[in-house]
Amino acid sequence: MKSLILGGVLMFVSLSVFASEKHEHKGNPFLKDDHYPSDYFLMPNSMPHFMNIYIKKGGKKILKPTKEQDEKIAAYVKKIVPDIMSRATKTKKLETKIAKAVIFDGKTAEDLSTQIDEVAKIRRELTVIHLKCLNLFKNTLDEKRYHLLVELAESSQGHDEEHEHSHDKGHKH
Repeated sequence: MKSLILGGVLMFVSLSVFASEKHEHKGNPFLKDDHYPSDYFLMPNSMPHFMNIYIKKGGKKILKPTKEQDEKIAAYVKKIVPDIMSRATKTKKLETKIAKAVIFDGKTAEDLSTQIDEVAKIRRELTVIHLKCLNLFKNTLDEKRYHLLVELAESSQGHDEEHEHSHDKGHKH
């Protein structure tokens, strides 16, 4: 009988520890396919990410910018990337807190109104930075290089043509 009671107590303690560990998980256990930091913009998939194409996807090598163009873009990247990363990190942490508060603690939208507003504010700020970045490339590159960058963006955004068209069915533009 003692072993049955002890077994029950151990099982209860184990489940309690497991539940609290899951609740204390540092990251968001529900976040899947996170594209950090671009997923933290207000409209992450509506516009191209020229900076990513230019730096990480070989865009600079393909575009062959002039020295002046490259220096202007590099200076902007050096200035803005830490700001983007900081804001995206803050958003990710806030969203994780919100998710955990709702799922594990039963908080409501009203309870979390301030945090939700803060997430919306930061996502908007990130989107403004994104628009400024798009404008930087438009205003820095000559027309030929800029059009080539747009073509690269259209081919590398990862959009599945079939998937896009399935969303368009029944919708008139």
